Amino acid sequence: MKTMMAIAVLALPLLGGCGKKEDPTDTLAASNYTPPQTRAPTPIPGQAQTTPITAYVGKYPHDAVGGVDFYDRTDVASGLVTAVGDPKLRATIRGRSGPETPVFKVGDRVAAWGCEQHNCGDRNWTVIVDPKRGRTQVCYHDAETMGTKSDWYDGAAPVRRAETCPSEG
Repeated sequence: MKTMMAIAVLALPLLGGCGKKEDPTDTLAASNYTPPQTRAPTPIPGQAQTTPITAYVGKYPHDAVGGVDFYDRTDVASGLVTAVGDPKLRATIRGRSGPETPVFKVGDRVAAWGCEQHNCGDRNWTVIVDPKRGRTQVCYHDAETMGTKSDWYDGAAPVRRAETCPSEG
């Protein structure tokens, strides 16, 4: 009997919250909270990238080579952060929501192309990595807002050019 009484006493505070509606204006975050700035990744000592980026050519960007997919390589992830300041656009590019073609070469550079599911002609992107210079360019095309032009990112403000994003496949 004492055990049942103890359980009932302990359960009362838990039951007090049942049926209670959450107040949408009651937030835990301070109103002056600023999220931390996104920084480019750096490898842990002893974990430096040893697989050449050209090993990804012919494979899909999310196929792992040596246990690491194209967008998770330190040089690609860092280049994407440096080239594109908009975190939502970076998430779109890195995401797995739409079709993509195998990684391909553009001269001596390596590129990955992807697009929005069921809307590839109107919304697509290409990430172009120059391993020799350690630079990344990103082309992003959104026909609804850009018409036949595309925005090119390389760390500065995007430049709108009268060209489509390069692709292969």
